[in-house]
Amino acid sequence: MTCDKPIQRGSWGFERGQPLHVPAHGPEWALRNKQDPDLDLNDIYLRVDWQTLRRLPKSRAIVFNFKALFTPVTHFREEPFIPRLVATVIRDSERSFMVYKSSSITEHKLLPALDEWAKEQEEEGWVPRDWKVRTLDENPFYPGWESHHRY
Repeated sequence: MTCDKPIQRGSWGFERGQPLHVPAHGPEWALRNKQDPDLDLNDIYLRVDWQTLRRLPKSRAIVFNFKALFTPVTHFREEPFIPRLVATVIRDSERSFMVYKSSSITEHKLLPALDEWAKEQEEEGWVPRDWKVRTLDENPFYPGWESHHRY
């Protein structure tokens, strides 16, 4: 690993609340495998862990950095294309992958909301009804992002 080329990666998942760490023997761990019928949509977050490895020039040591970012999923309602894209990723991913991500604890609340928001976006003309769901070439932006204002 050279000093001028850090390694970076992002890992994502949906969380109940904003836990930075859930110990395997703690009481919160048991909640990771149970659907709560009373789970509030406002308590579901997209968690992105941004991780970097960087070699230091003098010591040649490797430094690991980690930053957890939490976005309330309710913000997706205001992001054109995102509800349909996220719902498709959840539904079309390999089941074993989504089990690994413990997605079952949020899917029962998240998927109906994403479907509703996607439909709203189509009805409001933010997203074409015939849009083929895919990651956009404009990633991380969506068509018309510069002029989009809901307010």
